Amino acid sequence: MNLNLKNKNFIVSGSSKGIGLRIAENLLNEGSRVIITGRSKNQIRSQFKRLNSRYGLKVSYVEGDIRNQSVLKKINNIVKKRWKRLDGIVANAGSIKDKISSFTSEKDFYWYQENNFLPSFKFVNFFLNEVKKTQGSIVFISSIASLKDLGAPFGYASSKLSLNFYSKLLANRVAEYNVKVNNIVPGNIYFKSGNWDKKIKKNSKKIKKMINNKVPLKRFGKPEEIADLATFLLSSKSGFITGSEIVIDGGQIIK
Repeated sequence: MNLNLKNKNFIVSGSSKGIGLRIAENLLNEGSRVIITGRSKNQIRSQFKRLNSRYGLKVSYVEGDIRNQSVLKKINNIVKKRWKRLDGIVANAGSIKDKISSFTSEKDFYWYQENNFLPSFKFVNFFLNEVKKTQGSIVFISSIASLKDLGAPFGYASSKLSLNFYSKLLANRVAEYNVKVNNIVPGNIYFKSGNWDKKIKKNSKKIKKMINNKVPLKRFGKPEEIADLATFLLSSKSGFITGSEIVIDGGQIIK
């Protein structure tokens, strides 16, 4: 299927690894121009160097925390000076705490709202008018922890639930501009140096048992399985899809 994404312009937040990186690669493979972002200087520069050697000027990067206006302005400078237009954005950036205080910790609740919901909220709001101009697309990346109690920290689950609600509210408010807003809700996605990779290294037997017992397809998801849907949702081929919350989890939440 030709997605007609050649020479389209996209920003993918949190794209120095995992799902965000694979979405960026998909878009570049379709001939799009992409800005990748990340907070780790070494990681984002390493990925940019790798992608730049293959895609040249199609790829740009901005290092830093997208909650900061200065970082968002740097991204916007690339959009304004090099591209002149913005066709879509992917809100993927977020954080997970290594340790939580307790299930009902107020401190952890606010930490997750600040570090998981607000990055996407601020990022999307900053570029919303640019997406309106092109009747473009917005894709959020959430988590099945927002839909069912899977043992995730309450703060994390609630921050993703906030994201779910915001994506639906936004879809309704910007439909008059022919802007599409959709939300992908992944299950357990494995990639090197990711959260599940760390957990497997700590206790591989426990994690394998959990996947076999909880996930009907009995495996982890792959970043490319999320990226393929995100790429489709950013394309004109998904023109009548908006306000959707699409779960990709191997059947976990229905079990």
